[in-house]
Amino acid sequence: MNKMERIAVGVLVIALIVWTYVGRSFLPEPEVVPEPSVDAVDVVNDEVAPAEEAPSPDPLASPSEPTEEAAVVAEEPLPEPVVITLANEVFAVDFTSHGGGVAAVRLFDYAAAVDQRDVPVELDFVDAPALRYAGIPSFPATPLFVLEPMQDGMGIRMTASSDDVRLTRTVSLSTTGYGLHVHDVFENLTDAVLSFDGPQLHAGNMELQEAGPGMRGMSYLGVDFLPVDERRVQHTSRRVRTYFGVGGGCGAPDLRNVPMTASERYEEPVVWAAVKNKFFVQILEPVVGIDAVEVKAERRLGDAFVVSDIRAVLDLPAWELAPHATQETEIVYYAGPKKYALLRQSENQWADVMEFGRFFKWICQLLLPVLNAIEYVVPGGYGVAVILLTIIVKLLFWPVTHKGTESMKRMQALQPELKKLREKYKKDPKKLQEKQMLLYRENKVNPLAGCLPMVIQIPVFIGLFTVLRSAVELRYARFLWIADLSEPEGLLAGVIPFPASGLNILPLIMTATMVLQQKLTPSAGDPQQQKMMAFMPIMMLFIFYNMPSGLVLYWSVSQALSIVQLYLQRRKGEGLTPVAA
Repeated sequence: MNKMERIAVGVLVIALIVWTYVGRSFLPEPEVVPEPSVDAVDVVNDEVAPAEEAPSPDPLASPSEPTEEAAVVAEEPLPEPVVITLANEVFAVDFTSHGGGVAAVRLFDYAAAVDQRDVPVELDFVDAPALRYAGIPSFPATPLFVLEPMQDGMGIRMTASSDDVRLTRTVSLSTTGYGLHVHDVFENLTDAVLSFDGPQLHAGNMELQEAGPGMRGMSYLGVDFLPVDERRVQHTSRRVRTYFGVGGGCGAPDLRNVPMTASERYEEPVVWAAVKNKFFVQILEPVVGIDAVEVKAERRLGDAFVVSDIRAVLDLPAWELAPHATQETEIVYYAGPKKYALLRQSENQWADVMEFGRFFKWICQLLLPVLNAIEYVVPGGYGVAVILLTIIVKLLFWPVTHKGTESMKRMQALQPELKKLREKYKKDPKKLQEKQMLLYRENKVNPLAGCLPMVIQIPVFIGLFTVLRSAVELRYARFLWIADLSEPEGLLAGVIPFPASGLNILPLIMTATMVLQQKLTPSAGDPQQQKMMAFMPIMMLFIFYNMPSGLVLYWSVSQALSIVQLYLQRRKGEGLTPVAA
């Protein structure tokens, strides 16, 4: 590759990166299609009752006058819901008489927003209450329950009846955690056998709560479930964005024929299902199991690539109930933070909702407890904990990085000899390779050792990236000027015109440390390769610019420690005299 070709490649790479960040601003604004009316589409938020058989029309009635039955139906709005709240030390749960489910959950240990740290975060399920049933014989779409709190204040009893069935639900709160235990009793009130064919259990809707600049391409909303046969948790967060049938590309998509809601069914028996956003999750585990899971998603208005709301409907196994008999079932329900220390206590792999992956899972399981332990022992918050964790990782890898740097110094000392060999055997590549390997062996140099320090840190980097992406511990964790270590800094967002997501200082500091490290690192290898490496700090700046500030802090501190190591090795001034091949 000649000089002009290298320049062209560099310009194209930089242009592609810049277009990724600013190209949309030069495109026409996408046509925003208003949401269809409730009468025009099947909206996910509202449960529609199955249509009843229409009565025979009265031949004497005027066509323009509604029948008496129609007037009665039209004049039956639901009364205002009765809401009873139960609470323990960590959360409060609102139970509603509309469907006998959970209308909202407030988590006392987690703030609603960066500037509302005294207000607990709330998971709002009012539009689609969690734990409500559908498909119960003769029950309306939204049955009305009678709520009765228990005397101990940690439980509630709810009852709803139809002509055929009475449902008595007893819910008990965990005394210390985020769990609920639900005990349901179905009673057949008739003299005939009742078939419960395809009853459904609804999970509450989870919304996109992140208000910061966020990371491009990340999917935070999803439904997870554990299949009975595979025993490996399945994740849908990467799939839900494809439900709306809009492809990628640089142009703005045409939203005129893109629906606001979409769904997908998974027809396989599962143990439990979870609906989650970036930091919080609700998990439903019926004792009877689940036959199928339907995932329902709603996109953001004007953007087909951002899912703003997600929920799940669980198909339960069918059963028959003898006359005047009862059927009991239980549900374990969790609504709280995606906190690994809590979720791993489950015997059914609840902790896999963290999405630690398969290959680097063990690293995440090690890094997160160590990070929490450091934060618990050392004052200063998670910013200091990330710095101390970086120092620990650097000390563990110090012998490897030291050996790699020494190998690069030997490679640098061999450059004159290598240059002579290239000139001498430029017409015989096979002989040149043999002589080079002989030169390396006699001088005890491994040409790949210089890459080892970077390669060995990649698993740790990926593990820490995964941890910081979803660890609720870093949510709204402050450090110096950073308000949230789990998100990019986003300074002056909305004040300065460019970049629109705000100014991030840490990536600039990281880039400066990379430039300084390159200057201190012994140069070896192909000069053309060295020139290409000079572009690395610029490329890393664009790659890291919108990553979580906690991750950029880790990499910046790691670079600074590498600079210290290189400086100390240079001060030693070890003279190396190469042995000619």
